[in-house]
Amino acid sequence: IEYQHNGNNAVITNRQVMDRFKPGCNAITLIFSSKRADKVYHFPWLNEWLPMLRELVLEPLGIPLNQIMRMQLANMPRGSDIRFHSDRNAWVQTAHRTHIPIITHPDIFFLAEMRHRKDEDHAILRIKSHAGEVYEFNNAKGHAVRNVGPSRVHLIIDWVEDALYDEEKGDVEKLDKLRPSEVCTHPKGINELQCGGVAFGTNDGL
Repeated sequence: IEYQHNGNNAVITNRQVMDRFKPGCNAITLIFSSKRADKVYHFPWLNEWLPMLRELVLEPLGIPLNQIMRMQLANMPRGSDIRFHSDRNAWVQTAHRTHIPIITHPDIFFLAEMRHRKDEDHAILRIKSHAGEVYEFNNAKGHAVRNVGPSRVHLIIDWVEDALYDEEKGDVEKLDKLRPSEVCTHPKGINELQCGGVAFGTNDGL
């Protein structure tokens, strides 16, 4: 995260959810949203990567930029875990979570709940993927991931079926373009990111 900050991307610090459920994992955030999905944040590095992402990913999948509420490059280093959890905030209920594996291998154990663990016919599915394949995953279901091999990198896109904002009309209340090296937090119980300033404290890292 310090590398991103020094490289002029905005960053979200002190993310307790990451520490609790995704120890050892890290991500480059390109687009983020409020918990109710009523505001979208574009991070500075999006501007640099958008032409390539449009050509190789978004246009082939038919996903317009203004329908994306969250987009990240998620890295799982060797030995890292995503602990069993389900995503619960309001944005999850309307989003299609799409995974595009970029760097992957057979030693990733991605387990997803087919039916609730309290049900008699409870079942767990192992999701296997290959680089360049695309799949949609319901992250409101319980899931966990364990990496016992080298780093795994996925491009993860959360998108909706209707436009979230109209940039041509200057939807400043719904779209916020963050400044280079801007530092944000996302406190528990607060809908929107809390951003301001570019100072990066030693205790702010994920």
